[in-house]
Amino acid sequence: MKDSKTELENNKTDASGFENEAAVFDAQNTENTASNGSKFKWKPKTPPPPVVHIDNRSFLALLIRSFVSFMFIIVLSMALVFVFAYWANNQDTLIIGKRAIDDYSDSLTRGHYSDIPISKIFGKGGWLTIVDENGNFVYTSDGEERSYTASELECIQDYGSDETILMQSYKTQDGDYNHFISCIGEDGSQQYILLDTDLRIISSSTATSKTHFTEQELDLYTYNSRHDGVVIEKYHFFSGDSGYYAVYLDENNETGVTPYLFLIIIAVGSIALLIASLALYIKYINKHVQKPLKALSNAMSDFAQNGYREKLTYQGSKEFEQLVDSFNEMVSLLNASETQRSLLEQDRQRMLAGLSHDLKTPITVIQGFSKAMRDGLVSDDERQKYLNLILTKSESMGVLINGFYEYSKLDHPDFKLSVVDADVAEFARAYIASIYDEFELNGFNLDVNITEKKLICEIDKQQLTRVFENLTGNFFKYTPNGSTLFLRITKQGSHALIVFADNGGGIPKDANDDIFAPFVVGEQSRNRQGSGLGLAVCKKIVNAHGGEISLNETPIKGYTTQFEITLPLKEL
Repeated sequence: MKDSKTELENNKTDASGFENEAAVFDAQNTENTASNGSKFKWKPKTPPPPVVHIDNRSFLALLIRSFVSFMFIIVLSMALVFVFAYWANNQDTLIIGKRAIDDYSDSLTRGHYSDIPISKIFGKGGWLTIVDENGNFVYTSDGEERSYTASELECIQDYGSDETILMQSYKTQDGDYNHFISCIGEDGSQQYILLDTDLRIISSSTATSKTHFTEQELDLYTYNSRHDGVVIEKYHFFSGDSGYYAVYLDENNETGVTPYLFLIIIAVGSIALLIASLALYIKYINKHVQKPLKALSNAMSDFAQNGYREKLTYQGSKEFEQLVDSFNEMVSLLNASETQRSLLEQDRQRMLAGLSHDLKTPITVIQGFSKAMRDGLVSDDERQKYLNLILTKSESMGVLINGFYEYSKLDHPDFKLSVVDADVAEFARAYIASIYDEFELNGFNLDVNITEKKLICEIDKQQLTRVFENLTGNFFKYTPNGSTLFLRITKQGSHALIVFADNGGGIPKDANDDIFAPFVVGEQSRNRQGSGLGLAVCKKIVNAHGGEISLNETPIKGYTTQFEITLPLKEL
């Protein structure tokens, strides 16, 4: 039986590099003379700037989309807050901002007095009365008809007046009470009116034609200073060609609070919406950034702890997909390396087991015969026979150890082929000529078919000779006398094809998978000579030449075993 080994196919990845070449053309100003003798200069147009294209699936595009979405949500949220505040401000039941009588000048002009929200602008106890310029009653909001004299209307403070009226009463020597009225302007100017106990004007710095006040007039004139937060004012307006006064009592003292309440609602709403938008933005970024990073981190942790690598599945940003793809590629390489390491370890153990097995038998024989001779158990007639057997077994051990040494040397990192350009066809003819006599002496036949064309390859002649010797040696060892060795060398594409075939007993199909494994030999072969390293050495040498060696499962008609070797031809 012939040696066998499992062929490990090495996947080689050819990386092709591409270089982008850029040609730069400098256009010089060219002066051309026209038919009229004038000259003109031509300058090339400046090429447009390159268009920057952002991949929609890139991480940059993700950030831009998320940022734009975040800003849009903020702007929309702020707009909704302002819309809500505006709506609340226009509801009669809500006092968000202070309203004044002049905000409803339209309703006053059209005479739609009932459209004015009295409680909203004047408070719950406030009222509105409309009189003409003579003080005659026109309309009231609380059902109480009020009319005023011209003098009383004059005493009611005008809407928007910046004058402050203060009154103090003091007792005279006669036991009567006089009244001192101060009129303080916004610029700090001050005027006064002094009244006696009968409300006659004793002295005054104001320009008035009045000589005295009635009780009603004095009450109206000083009402605002005597009622904290409650005022009576009049607002002059025209409806058609007629003038009117809107006299109103305003007890709504929230003028300093309600504008701030409006701002507080806007601020609180804006902050709440900002926090909600920020939370959504963080969640979105977390999903597209932290998720793939966490998956990679967990995968790397599993690798560090468990030693085995699993591929990741991720769909998202282009950059993270590339990162995951790179990780998966690394996983594939590491798993392939681990598988190869495991196979090499199995080969090493098998080699050691095979070497131990093949050395055990001759050592046992040598030890047994030597001990018998030492103990005088061998007669003088048999001594020479025993010595010959010991020599034969020691020589077989030497062959085995030398074969193992040669096989190990091929695996050494420093091993290199000494290649030269040679015609493989001529090389094969020279080799066959050197061993031609062995066929005739041992009773074997030879059939040679070598092309006449030159097949130039880069070969190490010494190592390739070992391949030929191992294949022909196996033929001599494992085939019966009268068998034929067929050798054919032809050109097959860009390779030289070398075929060794024989019509011996053949190789069992169950051994085909391990035909090139070291120390893998059939039982019939083990009973004969052989170390089980011949075909393994052939495999390594041929692969080192960049070629392939294989066992053809469908040999040429008339033959039972066929080995094929392909070597790359050198381009001339």
